[in-house]
Amino acid sequence: MTEASVRGTASVAEYVRAVEESNENVAFRMSTERPRRGVMVVNVSGELDMVTVPRFAELVQRRLESSAPVVVLDLTGVTFLGVEAIKVLAQLDLRAHITGKRLSLVTGVRAVDRPLEVLGLAGRFTYGSRPVFESAERDPGAASRRAPRPPEPRTGSHEAAMSR
Repeated sequence: MTEASVRGTASVAEYVRAVEESNENVAFRMSTERPRRGVMVVNVSGELDMVTVPRFAELVQRRLESSAPVVVLDLTGVTFLGVEAIKVLAQLDLRAHITGKRLSLVTGVRAVDRPLEVLGLAGRFTYGSRPVFESAERDPGAASRRAPRPPEPRTGSHEAAMSR
């Protein structure tokens, strides 16, 4: 091992420590609630980036392993959706599908919808709305009502401009 590689290792270790310490200072919050039997809602607010995604992924994975057949990710409080978060969402969606669970996203904020739309992933996810899940117990017909549709990918002049 050379001196340069040792210094590089120390720098990487310092960087990892700094990221871990900053993780506590990031305005990022998650909470979990059960609005009704069989539904687990994970509320997320703040930035979902490479610093916060590991905690997010761990919490959602534990919720997918719970007895609730439906896990709802309320992302309406998310202010930034990074690439790592998008990859984790896709992985969690696949795990849910494989295990027979339903993972549903509640979005409606540009910080979440736009990156999924641009990457062509908006159609991959199941979308819901909090009122549908919360009112199902009070109004049995509410659960069968159609949830909001995911954002449609843009077509037309935008694609034509991209192909030039």
